[in-house]
Amino acid sequence: MSLPDQSRNLLPARRSQRLPGFLYSRPFRRVFAGWWIAAAASMSSFAAVSFFNPVLGALTPELQAEYGWSTASIALTMVIGGIGGGVLASFVGPIADRHGPRMLLFVSVGLVAGVMVGLGFIDQLWQFLLLWGVGRGITVAVIDIAVVVVIANWFIQRRGSAMGLTMIGTRSGMMIFPLVITAGFWLGGLREAFLLMALLIVVVGLLPPLIMRRRPEDVGLRPDGLRRSGRRVDADSAPSAPDDPDWTVREAMRTRAFWLLLLGTTILMVVGGSVNFTFVSHMTQNGIDADTARSALALWAGMGIIGGVFGGELRQRLAVRYALPLVICVTASAVVWFILTDTVWMAFVFAVWHGLSFGAQLPLNRISFPDYFGRYSVGRIRSVTAPPQLILNAFGPFVSGLVIDNRGSYDLIYIVFVGLLLCAALSVLLARRPEPPVRTSR
Repeated sequence: MSLPDQSRNLLPARRSQRLPGFLYSRPFRRVFAGWWIAAAASMSSFAAVSFFNPVLGALTPELQAEYGWSTASIALTMVIGGIGGGVLASFVGPIADRHGPRMLLFVSVGLVAGVMVGLGFIDQLWQFLLLWGVGRGITVAVIDIAVVVVIANWFIQRRGSAMGLTMIGTRSGMMIFPLVITAGFWLGGLREAFLLMALLIVVVGLLPPLIMRRRPEDVGLRPDGLRRSGRRVDADSAPSAPDDPDWTVREAMRTRAFWLLLLGTTILMVVGGSVNFTFVSHMTQNGIDADTARSALALWAGMGIIGGVFGGELRQRLAVRYALPLVICVTASAVVWFILTDTVWMAFVFAVWHGLSFGAQLPLNRISFPDYFGRYSVGRIRSVTAPPQLILNAFGPFVSGLVIDNRGSYDLIYIVFVGLLLCAALSVLLARRPEPPVRTSR
């Protein structure tokens, strides 16, 4: 990932707000500070993965074996976390816009690690539902929104590349946490797995957020490290202008594009969460042993690192309106393959296929609203879009679990998912980027 030439030697000597001192020393000062902040956001994203659906899916067979809980009962924790996260998100967005992400992320990562320690000492379903629900709510409502806000504010031209960098953390977490879970099982069981994950969260994710600042202008810089504004491009072309449209939440909600984007991205979260949650269970039901399924999950996440970087770079060359539907269609074709998967080689083919496409989908999904409506109200806009997305994302795995428990098969629900993905692709494709609002001064 190459850095723009304009990003070198741009740190000011002294401002009312300063970056951490080490960023003013060599070799750090020769790279635009936004890239170091994006790297810190990537580490926060890594920590957030600990409560994502693939991790819960990797834990599900062991939870069922030790406690006898049903798939739907385990998935119910996603509903609790989604509802709680949806409520929390409505407050987090404005706070992130006004005060920045630094303390939000630091405190959230610390709380997530503490919750993970608590999970190591449960013996009742209600305890699991409560603690996992709290951890899930914090990760999806606070950490995710704060990461999107900080990247949207520090980058415009290179927003896709920067969001792709955060995907390295997300997908690395999806690759590493299932392996940590397996190591915990070898060491003793569920308690060891939870404690190992808590340690990893603290080591990787706790301190990096402290280098963050709200916006580059707060420390005398410009987005992307550029010195001057350039020309504005056509609304539907790949975004390359260093300035951003300035939309309020009310103005954005009056546009057709807002609701089409919300529909498309919400469907993606419902389907993605459900497929990821049932990844291991579907394979074990089809005769693939759990350790092999978790290895395929690790490969899937590893391929997602490549896919995440590719998705970010694709946005640099193609508008989200076209790039995201293209990637969604590839993801839908991978789900069709997953329906047929019943051998080890097919499982690893799916891990590569879906890992690349789903990985590319994530950064495009995250930057869709900032690309359409600018960076100044991105947190407030997320406070509107996140609640329905998180609540429906939570119900997806729960409904899937009910269908699976009653029918004993994943095929029907996956066929429905393919149809929903195609609807999401069409919805985003129809979302033409609106012209920025024109305001007259009094």
